[in-house]
Amino acid sequence: MSKIRLIFVVLLCQGICLTGCSSDSDKWTKQLSQEVMTAEKLIERLKNHIDSGLIPNAGILKEYSAHIKKHNPDAASLATALAQDASTNGPIIRGLEIRLSDAKVDIPEVITIGHEQVNRVYQELLAIQEAAKPDTYGMMLSDPINVLADMSEGRLARVAAMSKEASSRINDAEDFGAGSQLVGNPQYGKWSENSSGQSFWHWYGQYAFFSSLFSRPIYYNRWGSGRDYSYYHDYGRSTYTSPSQRRSQQTIERTTSSKFKKSGQTFKSPYAKTKQTSATVARKQTRFQPKSISRPKPKSTTSSYRKSSYQSSRSSFGGK
Repeated sequence: MSKIRLIFVVLLCQGICLTGCSSDSDKWTKQLSQEVMTAEKLIERLKNHIDSGLIPNAGILKEYSAHIKKHNPDAASLATALAQDASTNGPIIRGLEIRLSDAKVDIPEVITIGHEQVNRVYQELLAIQEAAKPDTYGMMLSDPINVLADMSEGRLARVAAMSKEASSRINDAEDFGAGSQLVGNPQYGKWSENSSGQSFWHWYGQYAFFSSLFSRPIYYNRWGSGRDYSYYHDYGRSTYTSPSQRRSQQTIERTTSSKFKKSGQTFKSPYAKTKQTSATVARKQTRFQPKSISRPKPKSTTSSYRKSSYQSSRSSFGGK
């Protein structure tokens, strides 16, 4: 093959490669941009529903909060903080908006890496969309509602869940006190480690009053084996958990499991079994499952992008 012909072949191959890479990038950009627009519309629609009073559980949460403030003044600030979940400026909505903003920022970078990272951003966008549906958001509010119900000494009824006594009995759960449904939910606190290396639940400032309601710290291993039903942990975790929060949950579970193994003990994941709730709720709830789309041809590249940003256990665009 002559030198000129060889150069021509090389240039032709490079041109084909660049065309293919460009095609993949354009396709990914279009797909992710469409999902971003859908997520933005769903969040805006949800906020309109909240402002218009169309989310029944949002109204119930506010009513329960007002009841607790009237009958238990010491818990007034806590009740007010929990009621914020039922507003467009509350932690739940703000959390979705922050996650969407983070995903949008990461799109240009993941496009340069390849399918795996693009897929993780894609699945995060789908999770945000699911979380922004009015019915899903309404169910998310059932946890703080039931916490306030448990604090009312029987004056307020739980919603979308069995009674505290029945749930504890059926799920063989330990009574960790008022607020138990919110333990482990990163919206309300985080797992911290004491000087002995034990992980315990630390409430964020606005929920610190819960600490005075618990007789002792809640340690991760005890909570993991004895937790009761909550909407977040048994159904909503896949949609209401950011990538960084999910990594933290996975890290503490691996660390605890490793410690137990070294000491010859067996550690059971908090999510090894779905806790039971009322049959009506169980029939209605399904775990988030992202849809699949065609998988573009993978391309190798190097980048400084944080490859661990979207670690997820969910399936990829084209399956496993």
